Amino acid sequence: MSSRVYRRYRKLFDLIDGLFLKNTVLEKGLVVAPVVVVGTSLQNAVALALVFSLLTFFTVFVTSFVSRKIPHTLRVIIAVVFAAALYIPAAMLVDLWFPGISYQLGVFLPLLITNSLIVWRSDSRFHREKKGRMAFDLLFHILGFWVVICFVGAVREMWGSGTLWGQHLSFADNPLGGILLPFAGFIILGFLAAFLHKCRNGLIPMDKDHLPEPQDFGYQTAPDFSADRSVEEDEAAPLEGREAADA
Repeated sequence: MSSRVYRRYRKLFDLIDGLFLKNTVLEKGLVVAPVVVVGTSLQNAVALALVFSLLTFFTVFVTSFVSRKIPHTLRVIIAVVFAAALYIPAAMLVDLWFPGISYQLGVFLPLLITNSLIVWRSDSRFHREKKGRMAFDLLFHILGFWVVICFVGAVREMWGSGTLWGQHLSFADNPLGGILLPFAGFIILGFLAAFLHKCRNGLIPMDKDHLPEPQDFGYQTAPDFSADRSVEEDEAAPLEGREAADA
């Protein structure tokens, strides 16, 4: 039943895959460090997600107008410089809403300047799409990050601190402080990733007529060098013959 639903609404699933099936954190394993280290409360999670959203959306959208004739390395440098300039007002805005939050988040807040969606996914995915589709796709990737970090932050705050958004919870009188440590963040992400994988197996058809492509799982296929080797061998054969004749 679920496979039929996927086949019927595949265009919709592909359109919003950044939110669920190709989630930035769970499926791609990107931007994990801020989630597991400082995503220890819902407030921290929201602050991180806000800065991540502002930096990523505007940087990727603006740098999409940079000519692709410019070398890739230079385009990445331009994107990072633009994100760095945008970071200052974004951090000030978040500090205005959550006083002192930038000091709590430490180095992980400015590290969002070089997050993987800006550095890696821009040229590999977003800049290959039309502007309208790119903006829509980018928003769902950002929303996918929001869902994961807010869920992890809320769970860790409830069971690690006994609060939610700073408000005491009556059912959490004996908090488990270990949940606030990074290893607990990795464990929670592991369970979420396993749940996502199970959902993918249920949705994406695995019969012979509808086998998923490697890119459906976020993998990159290795380049096939067999053809290059055969060409090199054909070119090397005449050279070996001439060397034997000279000898």
